[in-house]
Amino acid sequence: MAHAVLDAFSAATKSWFEASFDAPTKAQVGAWETIASGEHALVIAPTGSGKTLAAFLSAIDQLITQPEATKHGTKVLYISPLKALGVDVERNLTAPLVGITQTAMAQGHEVPEIRTGVRSGDTSQRDRRRLITDPPEILITTPESLYLMLTSKARETLTDVETVIVDEVHALAGNKRGAHLAVSLERLDALLDEPAQRIGLSATVRPAEEVARFLGGVQPVTIVDGAENKRWDITVAVPVTDMTQPDTGASPEENVSMWPHVQAKIVELAEEYRSMIVFVNSRRSAERLTSALNELWEEREEDDADDAAEEFARTHHGSMSATARSEVEEGLKSGTLRCVVATSSLELGIDMGVVDAVVHLQAAPSVAAGLQRVGRAGHQVGEVSVGWFFPLHRADVVDAAVVTERMLTGDIEAIKIPANPLDILAQHTIAAAAMDELVDQQWLDLVRRAAPFTTLSLDVYAS
Repeated sequence: MAHAVLDAFSAATKSWFEASFDAPTKAQVGAWETIASGEHALVIAPTGSGKTLAAFLSAIDQLITQPEATKHGTKVLYISPLKALGVDVERNLTAPLVGITQTAMAQGHEVPEIRTGVRSGDTSQRDRRRLITDPPEILITTPESLYLMLTSKARETLTDVETVIVDEVHALAGNKRGAHLAVSLERLDALLDEPAQRIGLSATVRPAEEVARFLGGVQPVTIVDGAENKRWDITVAVPVTDMTQPDTGASPEENVSMWPHVQAKIVELAEEYRSMIVFVNSRRSAERLTSALNELWEEREEDDADDAAEEFARTHHGSMSATARSEVEEGLKSGTLRCVVATSSLELGIDMGVVDAVVHLQAAPSVAAGLQRVGRAGHQVGEVSVGWFFPLHRADVVDAAVVTERMLTGDIEAIKIPANPLDILAQHTIAAAAMDELVDQQWLDLVRRAAPFTTLSLDVYAS
């Protein structure tokens, strides 16, 4: 169904979108209207609302319609707090890039080549050199890699940046990692003829104004509320009748562990759900649970022998290599892997394909984290997100009940931007001084444009 907001795009982009989707989501409509006006935008919407495409489609459309001669370096900078998310975004950019390019060519238009690149801690030295000598039009990176680029000759490739997309901005606004990025964004703007347009993508946050302030610093940011009527199906379950004595006939001293019962319940849920992500709160728990689940899967009844031959579960966490993480992600997406046991490494917006349910051992560490994690299931617009929470002890039952109740009401924790983290200031000051001769007042003015340092006094800076 046609929508007036699509009229602002080129004919090729509009045709591709209308052929690929029924209609824009609320988040996309609001984002495109704000981006077209030239304002900085904070797009707030739950997972599966098309936020990333909303941010990229405007940028792709501009690149498609620009003459090749105007392109010298990177035009669009996408910043992800998670290395794996960056790789995932690069892969998902292929569809709109190829689709719009082919549509434009079919309409008789000459289309410039648009390339994507990834710069993160996993990027080889060879690829980093290539990104400098032949920078892509769209560069996907992390906050840390952006900082390193600004403190090296790689910054020369960023002098033509027009759009900066900060994904999962809610995961950065309230901590020092975000404060570090905020100064990097101001240092980036200092390289440009005019400030880049900033587009922040966020899950539901509170207060939105504080996250918008983080994104823009002293610059105004328009908040786009893309909230849809998200549907949740959340269950807090205890698979025993007495948590003080889980095993019938055994004394509490002999066995008070909930683990065997929860493990059995997860395997039982596999009869109902073809694909699951199981979240735990530590890497050791992830590895332990994965091993136990695979043992139980192999012990299934003889009539399930074909399924039992499959590998049921694999672990996913940040200490694994990029290759190993990618294999696990692809296994779940392709349907060859039925269960992934993860830490927070899969909490953010990685597209894991069709996930039927999310299981969580113990209460989520926060309401926001719970929403992010359960939102991995039913990731598409209008789908129901199914979540199961399994407390491991009695106090955990109360925590799980409180967290899930607040998830359903949207009562998430408030975010507060750190004020004047001087260790972050010291790191950036040293890095900037290594590249240029700093003038105290000019540097102080630049730093004060970043939200965490707007109240930085000259006395504190000088000390």
